Amino acid sequence: MKLRNPWPEGRTINARSPYGWRAKHPITGRRTFHHGVDVSGVFPVTVAGDGVVVKIGWSRTGGGHTVLIDHGQIVTVYYHGAHRTGLRKGQRVVTGDFIYTSGTTGSSTGNHLHFEVRKRGGRWGNTQDPVPFLDGAPVVVKPALLKVDGRLGRNTWKAFQTALTNAGFPLGRIDGRPGRMTYTAIQRWAGAKPDGVFGPNTRRAVQLRLDVKPDGVWGRLTISALQRAINEGAIR
Repeated sequence: MKLRNPWPEGRTINARSPYGWRAKHPITGRRTFHHGVDVSGVFPVTVAGDGVVVKIGWSRTGGGHTVLIDHGQIVTVYYHGAHRTGLRKGQRVVTGDFIYTSGTTGSSTGNHLHFEVRKRGGRWGNTQDPVPFLDGAPVVVKPALLKVDGRLGRNTWKAFQTALTNAGFPLGRIDGRPGRMTYTAIQRWAGAKPDGVFGPNTRRAVQLRLDVKPDGVWGRLTISALQRAINEGAIR
């Protein structure tokens, strides 16, 4: 089967971390076999192909936050998430579904995704080179179409967080519950001072980006404009 790149456009596999034997492990210093490929940075990690979540794991000394997805003939594996995935074991997923934000949990020297393709059953070490499975086309996380109702609820916040992450303003967990990291990402997108405080200056900056009256008050008009901008893919 063909898989889609589980990382966004502009990211590539690290030249020093392809599949196969490598001269020196970055932590142990020993010659080891690398069972996947690594892509550096903080970015939304997405499902590479339709399948079923068969394992959600955590290892402080291994892959950190880990997700395994069964596609029938193969199993894809995603290591080192910055946070636990919002997916559930047994859940059916489709290409492009959000898994988590890449991070540096577990045995890791920096923010990255370690991605594996395992043979049927998903046994550790029973891997194949992921590159021949990938078609090179990046996946963009698409937020669900929002109802334009002028209400700033959890669905709107989650869609806004997803759109900001896709636009290159990563904020950690995409959960619909805004905090300092979300507010800082909004400020960077809107051109406000990135202090993580969601005050009137930040709200005005967003209103200017949305082309609505910049009065610093988010009412139905501003929130509806935000919802329309998210639906139209205008958060970039």
